[in-house]
Amino acid sequence: MKIKKSTVFLLLAALALGGITVLTVQTQQPSSEQTAEGEPQDLFAFQEAQVQSFTLENRSESFRFERNEEGQWQMLEPEQQRASDASIAFLLNQMAAAESTRSITISANERSDFGLDDPLATVDVTLDNQETHRLVLGGYDFNRSFLYALVDPAADENADLQVFLVSPNFENAVIRPREDWKATEETSPESSPTPSPDASPSSTESAAPEASPSPLPSEVEASPSPTDPASPANSE
Repeated sequence: MKIKKSTVFLLLAALALGGITVLTVQTQQPSSEQTAEGEPQDLFAFQEAQVQSFTLENRSESFRFERNEEGQWQMLEPEQQRASDASIAFLLNQMAAAESTRSITISANERSDFGLDDPLATVDVTLDNQETHRLVLGGYDFNRSFLYALVDPAADENADLQVFLVSPNFENAVIRPREDWKATEETSPESSPTPSPDASPSSTESAAPEASPSPLPSEVEASPSPTDPASPANSE
């Protein structure tokens, strides 16, 4: 059976196109060394109550906080004063509860591609057992659904890095004006003076009626005693 040359060319073209398609699909699929996705993974193994001190450095300021002997948070830098318990609890709870379902392994020279050469913020915490942990927050992913983050990165700057995708809520936790990190003085409402009960009019002693002075004895005019009328003389 004689095969036409046109048929041979079509078969060869189909085989070539099939090979290109397979090669393209294999190239587009990320290797397991580059990306990994699975069950949620806890990023830290501590609780907020275990943190004794921490530093926060973002692109505008640096802060240092520490618990005092009474367990109250104090700002030590850039000012020394009582710190906001609410702002600190929000940040530390975000770290303690942080989890991720995706991670990417990159080389050290790819830091800039993930915003890690100029981080959004870096948080270093020290626990009550002197254990330390670090969180480095980079840029957003392509659709701004996650932030890229490093968790306890290796000290070797040339080592490969495991980048985690974390919640964007971290931006609200680390980017705040300085005033938000200070404790607000609780202004107790001014105590209004207790109205004194109306003073009941004191019962006035009923004034005893003034004793009218005893009338002075009026001088009694001595009435002349009547003279007996002269009896008529008996006529002799």
